[in-house]
Amino acid sequence: MSLEFGSSKQSKPVWREWLESLLVVAIIAILVRSFVVAPFKIPSSSMVPTLEVGDYLFVLRYPYGLRVPFTDLQFFAHPPKRGDVAVFDYPEDRSKDYIKRIIGLPGDLIEYTDNRLSINGEEMPLKQDGRRTYYLASGEPTVSGLFSEQLGDVKHAVLRNPQTIRDGTWTVPEGMYFVLGDNRNNSRDSRFWGFVPQSFLVGHAAIVWWSWDGHAQKVRWERLGHLVE
Repeated sequence: MSLEFGSSKQSKPVWREWLESLLVVAIIAILVRSFVVAPFKIPSSSMVPTLEVGDYLFVLRYPYGLRVPFTDLQFFAHPPKRGDVAVFDYPEDRSKDYIKRIIGLPGDLIEYTDNRLSINGEEMPLKQDGRRTYYLASGEPTVSGLFSEQLGDVKHAVLRNPQTIRDGTWTVPEGMYFVLGDNRNNSRDSRFWGFVPQSFLVGHAAIVWWSWDGHAQKVRWERLGHLVE
């Protein structure tokens, strides 16, 4: 006489399968947001004309290294390039994210006088392209001169007026970076609070995926898909 042993496999309850699936999705989302890409909203006019108030960006987190969330531990740290538009922890309040352009690299001598930028004794070429009306975050309109600035290999637009809000000379320490807003007369940046450490870098601004014009109460359709340069 032979005996047959059968095995019965109990299926999981539907609620448990849904819960496990949602948990997996949540873990993947947290990992992607922490190490790959994260959304970021532009709240101020400090980066006009490159970035408008109401732009929503995707920020790539990995170009400058992988940082363990809520710590300064950074693996595979990679320095930014001059001209990068970078998101970083605001040095005076790390609960806030700031976005500016990388101007000075470690060891650079930065001079900003009469709204003219010089790096290591060489003045960065500046060409006027006209004037630009824009709105502050408060909704108040204002006008500035529109210029093209050649920052090494990177050509980008800046706003500036004849007067300057802060002149000075700075030598960038090792492991630090000097940043400026593209709206030079309406940006609180390294001219005021100093340098950004490598470990404070959050990521590189990549693309505008949504843009809302709060003044006109409409979508800026022409900005969707705009690459940040």
